[in-house]
Amino acid sequence: MGTAPGPVLFVSYAAALGGAERLLLDQAAALRRPVALACPEGPLAVAAREHGHAVWPLRSRRLELRASPRDRVAAPLRLAAQAREVRRVVARASPTCVVAWSMRGLLVAAAAMAGARARPLAFAHNDLIPSGAVGRLVRLAAGRAELVIAASQAIARDLDPAGTMAVEVVQPGVDLERFCPATLPDHPSVLVAGALVPWKQLDVALEIVALARRELPGLTVAIAGEPLGDTGRLLQEHLERRAAEPDLDGSVRLLGPVADMPAALARATCLLHCADREPFGLVLAEALAVGRPVVAPGAFGPIEIVDDTCGRLYEPGDIPAAAAALVDALSRAGELSGPARTRAVRHFGAPASGERFGALIGTLA
Repeated sequence: MGTAPGPVLFVSYAAALGGAERLLLDQAAALRRPVALACPEGPLAVAAREHGHAVWPLRSRRLELRASPRDRVAAPLRLAAQAREVRRVVARASPTCVVAWSMRGLLVAAAAMAGARARPLAFAHNDLIPSGAVGRLVRLAAGRAELVIAASQAIARDLDPAGTMAVEVVQPGVDLERFCPATLPDHPSVLVAGALVPWKQLDVALEIVALARRELPGLTVAIAGEPLGDTGRLLQEHLERRAAEPDLDGSVRLLGPVADMPAALARATCLLHCADREPFGLVLAEALAVGRPVVAPGAFGPIEIVDDTCGRLYEPGDIPAAAAALVDALSRAGELSGPARTRAVRHFGAPASGERFGALIGTLA
């Protein structure tokens, strides 16, 4: 009898269950082969076990690589320590291949496997490259991976501006049965979904809504997401203070982490997204699947998801333009709802995305 093949081992530094981590679970489920996950204990590990995946716990470490001078000094030590953990996991799990999930996962996995590349390495890239030394390290490590998969054309161009690297683009897919069309609510309401981190610009979302409320006084907004790290907790405190000011008082709800995103989208008339450097934006495609128009900056990932048949794009950083786009989308939500669902079905179905991802990983595993 032959020996059963080892699992595909995903390596992630994240413990939370954000958009990138939900995508990890979706793509892992599509592989149709044993899957293991090395990550810190937390919501992601819990969800992975619920999906039937083996979990190899890693010690939880700070997420920030460049938050302060102290972090810049400590980051290499944290990465080296986590790489030693991953090296032990690889030795014990005997995977057929390793999938480094996102940039820090790549740095950790590449360091763990340096010198003895007994397992092929794939890099699943879901973000934009930071400037400076970290960005140079990521590009160097990506060049040593046997396979690089980017979640959007914007991510692929950002990783390899010169076009010298073979980068496969696999846009994330949406479970079209779970994210199904829902009746629009009776009153105008906006959902903002994303981790509470500065680059998501949730504070900007409140300014956009405050301006839109001058034309739509009954407009309400719900913010779905949990704070990540110290900066996320400070942002949450700022949002709470801003929500209590007279022009927004009583119209803002901070939902915290939301397990049932389809229900949260169904309760909204429209999704507002404000990150002007969004690598892709899975929640935008999910909103379209529920039949909700999307208002987002016209840059990077959102321009691959939203067009004028199903939402509105505005100039990044232009709050008055964003407020006008939001009012227009809310006023035309009934017209945009059907085309939103149609676009999701045509371009963002999970089966096609999963099959493409699985086929690429299968070339290694």
